[in-house]
Amino acid sequence: MKRSVTLGLAVFVVAAWAGQVPRPAPPLSVPTPSGEKINLADLKGKVVVLKFFLTDCPHCQRSAGTIMPIYREWRSRGLEVIGVAINPDAKQAIPEFARRFGATYPMGMGDRVTLTNFADLSAVARFYVPYIFLIDRKGVIRFEHPGGDQAFYASEAQNLRAELDALLKEPTPASTRKTSSARKTPPKS
Repeated sequence: MKRSVTLGLAVFVVAAWAGQVPRPAPPLSVPTPSGEKINLADLKGKVVVLKFFLTDCPHCQRSAGTIMPIYREWRSRGLEVIGVAINPDAKQAIPEFARRFGATYPMGMGDRVTLTNFADLSAVARFYVPYIFLIDRKGVIRFEHPGGDQAFYASEAQNLRAELDALLKEPTPASTRKTSSARKTPPKS
């Protein structure tokens, strides 16, 4: 009983300090183990699952198995996934994590500060991983699921599919521009 009260309080603390949703996604650029950069801004126009995780966390490992089938199935609809490992040995651990759990989405390295800044959490906030953000095609965080979000993670695949499907059905910013530009009068020759 004491543990559930403590967990509930920690979830409340994180929820109380987390940023409001929806909100624009802040800039994020993380290095990959091979030295490349993953830039969130490069994915505007796509629906993005951004997952902060620890490579040795059992819940994060399970979550990779939940995300991969959805990624394979819906990537052609404009879904992208980015993993950001926040453990100190992430550079060495990411390749083994990807191989072991079949994660083919891009993964980069961050740290606690990377997560707290992105989540708009206090630097002293306690949080649990995986910590998942769903970002729409316009670069707006529409859903935020801290690791302590028991309602979400109890049916993670079903909840993730429902939220992502809704975001993927929204028009892309490019198609919105095409529609509005199609109404413009063509230039006279």
